[in-house]
Amino acid sequence: MLVRWLLLLALSSPLLAADFHAYTEELPPLNYLAEQQPQGFSVELLQLLAKQAGVSISIEVLPWARAVEYADKDPHGILFTITRTPERENRYLWLGPISDRKIILLRLANRGDIKLSNLDDARQYVIGATRESASAKKLQQSGFVIEKSLDLAPNDQINLRKLMAGRNDMIAILDWAAAWQAKSIGANLNQFTQALILDNSLDYYFALNRNADPELVRRLNQAFSTLQKSGQLDKLRQRYFHQDP
Repeated sequence: MLVRWLLLLALSSPLLAADFHAYTEELPPLNYLAEQQPQGFSVELLQLLAKQAGVSISIEVLPWARAVEYADKDPHGILFTITRTPERENRYLWLGPISDRKIILLRLANRGDIKLSNLDDARQYVIGATRESASAKKLQQSGFVIEKSLDLAPNDQINLRKLMAGRNDMIAILDWAAAWQAKSIGANLNQFTQALILDNSLDYYFALNRNADPELVRRLNQAFSTLQKSGQLDKLRQRYFHQDP
């Protein structure tokens, strides 16, 4: 589904002719569609940044591969929410970090028999992961085999339901996504517990096309600094992720 949403700010400003075009995917609670409108932590943060910087930004929710393609071709493009990796470092201009990223192995709280010191300890269990996700790729690279020790599903919610039904021993999921998905299906987060941190080496950012207007990039960076210093960014993180500043 393609949804275009236009955030019009500073309507009288000549900057309106130099809009940024932001491209994202469905990844709640960072960015997702609700009632045909982009919502989520990253969307709301982008709104605050646009307002602070006095610019206008359009947002499209797309499949991730298409979002990357559009952002790379668009000199006014912004891609989010994205991890900053060595392979991507020189490909974009970076705004952030906006959030940490911690992938965990999650088990049921009553599965006290599952005790992991490292990933090797997990090889005797079946782990659920979302197809084509960073979690699934990392597990495959670590030697977990699809349809044996690795069970792939279309999304986190299905994985969580499988875990609750005892069809998997653990699932690989972002820590804040676990809380979000548990709430979305009416489960209590206390039913689950972290078995192991799979990866916490990266953070999330907004990635700007390298051909973006330098003055507008400067204004967005200045706006980000202002939101950090004012405490607004921490308050937004707390509201979505229940994180301490």
